[in-house]
Amino acid sequence: MRDNAQQVDELIANSNHISKWVEEQSDGSQFSWAQSIFTRLLENASQPRQSSGNSCVKLCGFVGQALKSHSQELRSWAFTKEIVFKLFDFYMEWNESDNHRSMRLVLDLLPQLIRRNPDEEAAQSTKRAILDNLVSIITGKSAKPLGKSAIKTLDHLVTKHIVTIEEIRSSYVTLQQNLTPSDEMGLWKSFFFDLFRWMRLHFVCPTAGRLIVVLHRALRQQPSQSMELSIEVWHQWLLEILTEDASILESIKNYIFLQLFKEDKSGSLMFLKRMNDYEAVSANAGSGLDISALLQLAALDTGKRVGLVEEPALGSSDISSQNVSSIDLDEKMLENVLAHPSNEVRSFAFSLLISSPSTTRPYSSTALDLLRKHLPAFFADSDAKFRNDVASKVRDMFKRVRGAIFVLKKSIPRAAARKQKDTNAQDASAAPNTAIYRANLILLPEDALVECLKIHEAFLFWYIGFLCSELTPTASYQRHIASLKATKFILRLEGEKSKTWETSDDQSLFFDRFDATWLRALADLVMDPFDDVRDHSASVLKDIFSDGRYRFFQLFSQGGKVNAAEELSELLTRADRQAHRTARADHSDGVARACQLLYRFSEGEQGRVSLLSTLISGLESKLSAAEKDLGQAVLEAPLHGDFSSLSYTWQVVSELQFSENELQSLQSLQERIVTCGERAWAAVRSILCDDSPEGHLPEEIEELDKLDTKDVLSFSFRAVHEASNLLRALVLSIRQHSCPGKIYPSRELYERIGNLSFTQLSTLRHRGAFTTVALTFSTCCQLVKYLDQVGDTPQGPTLLEQWYSGTMDAIFAQVSTTRRSAGIPAMMTGVLSANASSPSFEQVMARLMEVASQEARVTETDGSNLPQVHAYNCLKDIFKSSYLTAVGNKSEKYLTICLELAANGLRSELWAIRNCGLILLRSLIDCLFGTHESKTTMEAGWDGKANRIAYHRYPSLPNVLLNLLKSGHEVMAPNAAGSAAAEAVFPALDIIRRAGPPELLGDELQVHIAKYLASPVWHVREIAARTLCSCLLNEKWLDTLISLAKESVEDTVNRVQIHVHGVLLTLKFVVERLQEVMLERLQGDIPRLVQFLGEYWRQIQSLDSPEIAAAYLKVVNMVRALPGTERMQFEIPVFGERDGALLKEQKLIHEIFAASQSEDLVESLRQLLLGKHLGVNSLIVGLETIPKLYAVSRLTDAQLSGFCELYLDICLVIAPAEPRVVALQNLTEILDHSMKAQNTTILSSSSLSQIWNSLPSSLLNPALGNAIIRISGCIMAILRQQQGVSATGLQNWGHMIADAGLDDKDFDTRLAAVESLVSFFSVKESNSASEECLPALIALYDLLNDDDDDIRDIGSLAANSILGQLLVPIEAGNRLLVWLSQHFGESRTFRQIVTRRIMGVTRFPRPQDAEFAVAGDLGEALKVDDSLFAVEEQNLFVDEVRETQRWIDVFERLPWNSDDKALQWLTSSVYGGLLPTDVLTSQEDGLLGYASKPQVFAILSRVVRTAATLIRNHPDPGQRETIRKSSEVLKNGKGHLSGLLIQPLIQPLKEDGEI
Repeated sequence: MRDNAQQVDELIANSNHISKWVEEQSDGSQFSWAQSIFTRLLENASQPRQSSGNSCVKLCGFVGQALKSHSQELRSWAFTKEIVFKLFDFYMEWNESDNHRSMRLVLDLLPQLIRRNPDEEAAQSTKRAILDNLVSIITGKSAKPLGKSAIKTLDHLVTKHIVTIEEIRSSYVTLQQNLTPSDEMGLWKSFFFDLFRWMRLHFVCPTAGRLIVVLHRALRQQPSQSMELSIEVWHQWLLEILTEDASILESIKNYIFLQLFKEDKSGSLMFLKRMNDYEAVSANAGSGLDISALLQLAALDTGKRVGLVEEPALGSSDISSQNVSSIDLDEKMLENVLAHPSNEVRSFAFSLLISSPSTTRPYSSTALDLLRKHLPAFFADSDAKFRNDVASKVRDMFKRVRGAIFVLKKSIPRAAARKQKDTNAQDASAAPNTAIYRANLILLPEDALVECLKIHEAFLFWYIGFLCSELTPTASYQRHIASLKATKFILRLEGEKSKTWETSDDQSLFFDRFDATWLRALADLVMDPFDDVRDHSASVLKDIFSDGRYRFFQLFSQGGKVNAAEELSELLTRADRQAHRTARADHSDGVARACQLLYRFSEGEQGRVSLLSTLISGLESKLSAAEKDLGQAVLEAPLHGDFSSLSYTWQVVSELQFSENELQSLQSLQERIVTCGERAWAAVRSILCDDSPEGHLPEEIEELDKLDTKDVLSFSFRAVHEASNLLRALVLSIRQHSCPGKIYPSRELYERIGNLSFTQLSTLRHRGAFTTVALTFSTCCQLVKYLDQVGDTPQGPTLLEQWYSGTMDAIFAQVSTTRRSAGIPAMMTGVLSANASSPSFEQVMARLMEVASQEARVTETDGSNLPQVHAYNCLKDIFKSSYLTAVGNKSEKYLTICLELAANGLRSELWAIRNCGLILLRSLIDCLFGTHESKTTMEAGWDGKANRIAYHRYPSLPNVLLNLLKSGHEVMAPNAAGSAAAEAVFPALDIIRRAGPPELLGDELQVHIAKYLASPVWHVREIAARTLCSCLLNEKWLDTLISLAKESVEDTVNRVQIHVHGVLLTLKFVVERLQEVMLERLQGDIPRLVQFLGEYWRQIQSLDSPEIAAAYLKVVNMVRALPGTERMQFEIPVFGERDGALLKEQKLIHEIFAASQSEDLVESLRQLLLGKHLGVNSLIVGLETIPKLYAVSRLTDAQLSGFCELYLDICLVIAPAEPRVVALQNLTEILDHSMKAQNTTILSSSSLSQIWNSLPSSLLNPALGNAIIRISGCIMAILRQQQGVSATGLQNWGHMIADAGLDDKDFDTRLAAVESLVSFFSVKESNSASEECLPALIALYDLLNDDDDDIRDIGSLAANSILGQLLVPIEAGNRLLVWLSQHFGESRTFRQIVTRRIMGVTRFPRPQDAEFAVAGDLGEALKVDDSLFAVEEQNLFVDEVRETQRWIDVFERLPWNSDDKALQWLTSSVYGGLLPTDVLTSQEDGLLGYASKPQVFAILSRVVRTAATLIRNHPDPGQRETIRKSSEVLKNGKGHLSGLLIQPLIQPLKEDGEI
C-alpha cells in the first residue's frame, strides 16, 4: 500500500489511537506506515513551543504504544536504532532552549527503548553510541551547543540504572586520549571539572549540579578504595575549581551542597566538620584566604539551612558539641570575615550569622553585637548586588528577632511558674542550664530568658533607630535606598494580620518607635535627587499613615492625634514652593508624589474633587500663558510639574471606588485633562517637531533675556513627556470598565488620546519625547480590545487598522530626516503589540520586507524620501521588541530571510539604506546570540567548544551564510565597488566568527571564507582572517594553514602580496586564540610551526614588501614568546630606509628577544634602546615589551639592578615625556617587587635622590606627573630605609600625596597617589607610627573615603600593611583611626588634626590657623540654589556627619586637659558656632526646612555633636556647664527641628558600632 501524506495528516489530526490503526493494516505495510506517521509527528514537534502544540505528546504516545503493540512488526520498528536516535536527537536539540514539559516524555521513553529491546547486542550498541555522544558534548569534544540536554539525559540514564559509572569512565577514557586510564581519581577529577565548568551558565547550573551529586554519591559508595571519593579529595577538587573560577561558588552552594547535604547526611557531616575547622583548612588549602573562606562559609551556611550546623545553645559558653547529628558553629570566627573586602565572603558570613531553620530561635549576644558593628558598612556598600543580598538577609534577621521576642515573652511566664513549682517542691535541679527548644517555647531559667529578651528588645530598638539614622540628608544614595527598602519590608510585615509574633507590648515595642523624627526624615527624601529614593520614601509614608497604630508619627497635627491630611498638606505647600523656585525635574516629581499622598488621605468627596480641580485649573492657567507667550511661560510657568502631579494622583483615582455623583465630577475632570494634553502639544509642537530641535529657537522668543534653546527644549520635552504619562494613566483605567464605581475613559476620549499619540509619533523629532509617547501609543494599541465593551462599535476600519494604514502612509510620505526614522518604528511595533488578527503579524512583516527590498539608485532619488529606510528600521524594532517576544515569538521564523535582506541592504548605492541594513543586522545578530555576552567575549570570537547559537533552530541559516559568502565574491574583482560592496559579507563572517562554523556545510563555508583572505579591502581581509580563526580551532589547524600558505604564493588571480598578508593575519589570530583556549595543542605543534614559518618566509621574502615583513615578524614574535622557543633562530627581514613604522617596531621586539642570547642582557638592551636613534613610538614599544618578556620575578639581583639603572638613564637622557612615563612604570614595578622581597639595595640612595630631584624640574604632562607620583612611594620607602631622606622631606612628600588625592583631582592622579601609598607602607621593617609619616597616614585615610570604589579598595591594601588585616574600606577607615589614636595620642599635631576634623576642616594644621568661623560657612550653605540643573558633588561617598562622629570617637579615646591648645581651639569654635546655630534654630525648620539641605545639616551636626561631646568630656566643669546652657536653645527648639539633628543632645550616648 502506497504512503499517502494527506491520509497521514488526517490520521494524526483526527485519531487518538494511531497505533491501533497501524496494527490493523496488512503485514509488511505496518513498518512503512509507522515510519511515515513518526516522521510527520517528529516534524510537527520540531517547532518552537508556541507552534508545536501537543505534537510531542502524540509522538511519545505513538512510540510508547508501539512498544506494547501486539504486532511484532510494529514492535520491531519501535526498537530500530534509527527511531531511538531520532528521538534522542530531537530531545537534545529542542530541550536545550525550548524546554517544554512534554519533553520529559521523550526522556522517559529512551530508557524503555534501551531496556526493553529484545536484541541485547543492539541495545548495548545503541546505549554506547548515545553515551559517547553525551560525553563528547559534556567534555567539549562536540561543537553542538547542547550541554544542558546532554547533562540532563546522562543524569536520567544513570538514575534509571541504564548507564553505570564504569561505563561513563570507559567512554571518557576513549574520548580523552591524553589521560592515563590507571589514574582513577585523575580521570574522575577531569570529568567532574568539565561538569563544574558548565555551571558558569546559569541555565545549566541546576542540571549540572544534580548530575555531580549523583556521581559524587556513586563514587562515595564504591567498594574499591582506588575509586572511592574521600572527603579530603572532594575538598581539594572544590578548592581547585574555585581557584580556576570563583564565580560558580553560588551555584555549587545552591545546586550541589544543598542536595548533597539533604541526601547524604553522614558524609556531609564529615565534610562540614572539616569545614568548621577553619585554621586547618586555611593552613592546608594552598589557594589563599578568599577561596578557602568562601568555600567554608558557603558549606557551613548551607549546612545551617538544612539543620546540620547549629548555633551555640543559649546558656552554653562551650561551643564543642557531642551531638553526632550536627556540629556547633563558632560565631566569633565571623568577626574578621564580616569585614573582609570580598563581597562574596561578607555575604556568606552574614548569611551564616543570621540564618536558621527556625524563625523564632533567639540570637546569641555575640551575634547581635556583630550585627550592630557591621550592618552600617553593609548598608553603605556601593555594590548594588551585594546590597540586594543584604536586603534579603536582613528581612530574615528581622523576622527572627521578632519571632524570638515573641517566644521569649511566652516562655518567661512558664519559666517563672516552673521555678515557683520547683521551689515549692524544693527541687531546683529541674531547670536546665542549656536552652532546650520546643514548639514556641524555650526551656531555660527565668533570669536567662529575661536577659535574652532584654538584649533582643534593645537590638530591635537599635535597628529601628539605625534605619532612621541612615536617612540623614548627608548620607549617600546607597544608605538611603537600603534603609528605605528595609523599612518598607518591616512595615509590610508588621501590617500583616497573619503574623505569628504579635504580643501585647507591640505598641511600645515597635509602633511607637516611629515618631516625628521619622516623619521629618521621610518627608525630606520625597524631594531627593534620586527617583527610587523618592518613590520608596513616599511608599513608606503611605504605609505608615494608613495604619493608625503609628500614633506618634506627627509633626504639625493638632490635638495629639495623627492627621495625615494636615501633615501632607504642609509637605505639599513647602514642596510646591521649592519646585516653583527651581523648576527642577526631581523637585516637580517630589511635589507630584506629595500630591498623590494628599489625595489618598484627603477626607471626603469634596476634598478629593477640590484637590483635583485645583490642580487642573492651575494647569489650564499655565497653558493659557504658554499659548500667549511661550518664552515667558518657560521662565515662569513650567507645565511638567502639574502634569506629573495629575499623573501620580490619577493612579490613586483609578484604584478607588466612587459614588455616582463623584464619578460624574471625575468624568468631567477627565475630559479637561485630555484637553490639556492636546493644548500642551499644540503649544510646543513647533519646537519638538523641528528637524534639529536642540538648536531651534522660534523668532518670537529669541530676544528674551535668560532664555536659550536648552531652556525652551527642556520646557517642551518635559511638558510632552509628563502629559503623555498622564494620558497613559487615563488609558490604563479602561481595563476596569466592568467594575462599578470605577473611573475609565469613554470611547471618544480613548480615541482622542490614541490619535494624539499617533500624531505625535509621526511628527516628533526629539528622541526623548517620542520614547515616552511611544509607550503611550503602544498602551492604546494593546488595550483597544476593551473598546468594544465600552460602547457601540462604529462601522468601517477599526482603530488599529486606521493606525496601521496611517503608519504605512508615513513610511512612504515622511522625509528621511534621521537614520532611525523618528517615531515610525514605534508606531509599527505599537500596532503589532495589540497581537490582533487584523493587521496580522504575518501581513505586516510581508509588507515591510517588500518595501525594504525595493531597489533604490542614486540617480533616481535625492535621498530625502526613502521608504526603504523606514521599513528597515521598523523591522529592526520588531526584532528588538521584548514585548512582541513575550506575547509570542513570531519573528523567529523571519530571521534568516531578514538576514539576507539586511545583507542586500549593505550592497545598496545609498548610504542611508546601507546604514539601516547594518542596524538591522546588529538587531538580528542580537536575536541569534542574545545580549548577555560581554564585549570581550564578542570580540574574542568562538572558543572552539560548543557553538554559541543553535543551528538546528534555524535549519536554513547555514545555506543563507553560504549564499552570502558566495554572492560577496565580486569584491575580489578589480572593478568592485570597494568597501561598500565588501560590507555585504560581514553578516555571514561575523556570525561564523562568534558562533563557530555549523557542522552542516562547515567545510564548504571554510573554503569560501578563505577566498576573502585575498580581498583588496584590508578590513574584509581582517574579518575573514578572524572568522577563519574560529574555523581552525581543531587539531588540523596547522595543516590547513600550510595549505592556505601554499595557495597564497601560487595565486595567479589576485595580487599575491594581498593574499599572503591575509594568510599571515590568519596565522596571527589563530596563534593568539590557541594560546587562550587550546594552549596544549599549540605547544605540541610548535616545532612544525617554526619549520613552516622559516619555509614560508623563504617563499615570500621576494615580494619586497615592508608590510608583509611586519606581519610575518609579528607572528614570529608571538611564537618566540611561547615557552620552549627561546633558542630558536629566525631571519630578520631588512629593508633599509624603506622599513615602515610597523616593521621597525616588530624588528625592535625581535631584537629584544634576541638580547636574551647575549652574555649581558641589560647591556644589550641598553645599546638597543639608547645606542640607536629610535623614534619615540619605537622606544615606547621597546620599553613596553621588556617587562612582558623578562618578568621581574625571574630576574637575578644583578639584572634587577641593571634594569633600574637603564630606566634611570632613560628618564635622565630622553627628552620626550611619553617614553619616560613607560620607563618610570617599569622602574616602579621592579622597586615594588624588590620591596616585597625585602631587597631594597638594588639602587643606591644617591641614584634615587638624583632621579627624584631631576624629574619635577623637567617638562611635565599629566601622564608623567602621575608616573612621578606613583613611583614616589617606592623612592621614599627605600630612601627612608637607607636613611637618605629627612623627616621634613618625608612630611613634604606626604603633603604632596594628600594634595594628589583631593576630590578635585582626576581619577588617574588619585589612583597614582593611593598606589604610591601602598608601595610606601609595604616595607615591613619600617615604622609607620612616627611623626613624619602622619601626613601620609592622613592622606591614606582620606583616600579610604574616595568617591571611586577602585581607589578605596586599593587604599585598603595600604591599610592592610599598617593594621595587619585586609578589610573592606569603610571598616579599614574606622580601624585606621583607632590605630592612629593608639600611636599618635600624645602628638600635638595629631590632636590638632582631630579637633579640626571634628569641625570639618580637612587641611593639615598650620601655625597661622585661626578659630573656625561657623557663621560664614553656614551663611554660604543657606544660600538658595534655584538653578535648573543641580551640580553634583565631587564625592558622594563621604558623609560629613559620619566623619564628624568618627573623629569624635577618636577625641573621646584621647586624654585631654584644659591647657591643650587643640582643645581650646575646638571649644572656641563650638562657642562661635552655637550662637548662629541658636539664632537659626529659633526659626521655623520643619518639613523641607533649612536642615534638609545636606550642607546646612552637616554644619549644624558638627556643632551639635561636638557640643554634646564637650558637655560629656571637657575637663573643665565650668566649660561643660557653659556649653550645656548654650545648647539648651537647640535642645528645646520651637521650630520643629529635625530629630536627627538634635538627637545627640537628647540622647548623648552613642550605640556601639555607629559609623
